[in-house]
Amino acid sequence: MPSHAAHIELIHSIQASWSNPDPETFVSLFTPQGEFEDVAYAIRLRGHEELRAHARRVKKHNVDLRIEVTNCDATATTGVAEWRLSHVYVGNFEGIDCSGSPINVRGLSIYQFADDRIARATDYWNYVEMIRAVGVLPRDLRNLRTG
Repeated sequence: MPSHAAHIELIHSIQASWSNPDPETFVSLFTPQGEFEDVAYAIRLRGHEELRAHARRVKKHNVDLRIEVTNCDATATTGVAEWRLSHVYVGNFEGIDCSGSPINVRGLSIYQFADDRIARATDYWNYVEMIRAVGVLPRDLRNLRTG
């Protein structure tokens, strides 16, 4: 059974993989049927092909992406990490060009481990921080009636 230290290293590796331009650095840390969920974006992925496509998409829209793990812990089967993500946004956000917008977001990841890899990763982060950074109100909220 992997040690506590091995799972802590795996947590740091997955967060560091976002900075690497090669999507395989991200994909290789998951089991073949590994799952990734981004709760804020309502994204659920399963398996290496879906993970690879997501990693390519994320790397395309983010310049100088960095994730600093501020706190983490792990057991034989689970792990958790608090982090701060920073990057420069490239492309459209809600249909508006937001290229050049600096992003700085806090988040939390919860992990399940199997076979010395990540079987499931779930990211939680504050979507409002992203909205403030790019200065664009999402379409769903633009049409919200309050009265």
